[in-house]
Amino acid sequence: MDKERAVMGLFAVFLGVLSLGGFAAAWSSFRLRSRGCWIEADIVRVREATYSDGDSRFYPVVAFTPPGGERVEVESPVGKAYPSELARPWSRDKIRVLYDPARPQRVVLEGYERDGTAMSLLVAVALAGVAVHLFREVFA
Repeated sequence: MDKERAVMGLFAVFLGVLSLGGFAAAWSSFRLRSRGCWIEADIVRVREATYSDGDSRFYPVVAFTPPGGERVEVESPVGKAYPSELARPWSRDKIRVLYDPARPQRVVLEGYERDGTAMSLLVAVALAGVAVHLFREVFA
């Protein structure tokens, strides 16, 4: 096997691993959407994160108590680039949250959704296709 085929093989493995990550992300998002339960949550605070380019993102932190469970406090995994009504404490004190009953720390806040199931699946399939093509080229 020459150097070019070896590099192609390593790149195919790398793409294969990335495609597995995409499939895992799509599955995780699908499970939350299919199994999740909606609940009213209290807005505890809004964390502002400023990045190196000077842009800010706002991440609400919510607290809720699932039926038969203990109180859960969790930060939204998705932030917004502009201060929403949640950033003004006098405007709202509750928000609907979709949570996973098996793992209540996995949440999606209403208005902060980012359903990447379809996109993750599409990217994973594309990466897997390229990886398979490269593997066939290497071992042909």
